[in-house]
Amino acid sequence: MLLLAGLALAVHAAGPALLVRHALLLTLAPGRPAAFPGYLTVGSDGRLLQVAAGEPPTDLAAAETVDAGGAIVAPGFISAHSHLFMSPLRGIGHTETLYGWGRALEPLLSRATAEDIYWFTLHGSLDFLRNGITTAYDFTNSGVVGGQAVGVGEKVAPPTLRPGPWEENQLRAKVDAGLRFIDSAGLPRVGSREEISPRFEGILAFAQKEFGGNPLFLKMAISGGLQRAPTKETAWLEAGLMKKHGLLNQAHFLESPERVAEQQAKFDWYEEAGALGPGFIFGHFIQTTPDLVRRAAAAGAAMSWQPASNSRLASGVADIVAYRAAGLRVAVGLDDQSCTDIADPFENLRIGLALIRTRYKDAKVLSVADMLYLHTLGSAEVLGIADKVGSLEPGKFADFLIVDPRSPDTGPLHDPVASYVLACGLRNLKRVYVGGRLVAAGDILPGADEARVRAEVDARIARLQAEAGLMVVPAVPSVP
Repeated sequence: MLLLAGLALAVHAAGPALLVRHALLLTLAPGRPAAFPGYLTVGSDGRLLQVAAGEPPTDLAAAETVDAGGAIVAPGFISAHSHLFMSPLRGIGHTETLYGWGRALEPLLSRATAEDIYWFTLHGSLDFLRNGITTAYDFTNSGVVGGQAVGVGEKVAPPTLRPGPWEENQLRAKVDAGLRFIDSAGLPRVGSREEISPRFEGILAFAQKEFGGNPLFLKMAISGGLQRAPTKETAWLEAGLMKKHGLLNQAHFLESPERVAEQQAKFDWYEEAGALGPGFIFGHFIQTTPDLVRRAAAAGAAMSWQPASNSRLASGVADIVAYRAAGLRVAVGLDDQSCTDIADPFENLRIGLALIRTRYKDAKVLSVADMLYLHTLGSAEVLGIADKVGSLEPGKFADFLIVDPRSPDTGPLHDPVASYVLACGLRNLKRVYVGGRLVAAGDILPGADEARVRAEVDARIARLQAEAGLMVVPAVPSVP
């Protein structure tokens, strides 16, 4: 049982802001035991001061002390691939693969406003925090409608860009929620290159001016759009901005089992443009060939793997074993909540293990420790933020979870890491901290006005359903 000691009666002037004691630590830190009893302390700046074995010194006084009661304390999960604004759209297109699912969402998303997207992103961000996801790479909604082309040279109507502070609102929503994040903005193909680049650079400038000093905002990135572009100009535009501003680029690529040859043909464009390298991540990267994997790995690129959404959309199984053997770095994401449905990182771990072990008919090809690493420190390494998050080490942000495997009881801990990955879940997640600040305690989100968020989201979805001529589904009331 989790015991709260409350405020210490005496606080040493140089003492930590938070002490968590009697913890079973799963630090994910290289060179440390997989699990050990110990304690951690957090400074007033939200960073870890100590992560140590055993009992804290008797004279160690903190502003707040939490007794974990023997529960597991582990790093917050990282979602290396997310679409937070999609959170209120769950259950749509559930019989479809990627392209059909996207068409099922279009009647609502094409009518959404920038203000709608603020509330939708806030909803998704709070949902992530409640479920133990403390850092997200977030693909934003640019406000563009149409213009998506899968095939090379495919003729489609040009995209249109709706007015409004789309990107600005999504940045604000994540900060308002208290989620740590990388913000990934797209390059809508509206106007000339001379118009597209300055528009994107305006977003970079806004983000730096408004949130550059906020520790929740880690950095900006590019949402690569070549998979839905008919010509190679998009690849060159992205590569140029990557180099000019030192940006990460994550591009959805080779995801759907439909029109595979047309998708694969675009790989050469990224290669020709010089986009591939340590700052490039292929999102999904399922419909590959050994040659494409080899070339991606040789360039130093990485990929993000979304086991839960890949399963839901019948996209296929990314061959993580072969990718890693080829030297391709791998991160893990929850994708968007409308095709993961429950943004549950514990479920994502188990689905990932099940997919790979079933594919190979071998339980040794991917270990529980490897799977946990991929969803925490491994993702941080791919995203270039491992100096800040991903493991519990002094100097990093104090983003951690308290997970009690005995409440409800999962039985004795023969192997703490195995029990954490295989037997624990959201029901065992008791507390979530970001920067040493409590952001979730069970179902409760301290500081968040969830009643207002829900009312705003329900009203806005009902309006969009009515505007689209869809059946307006009454909101389900909360149980008192």
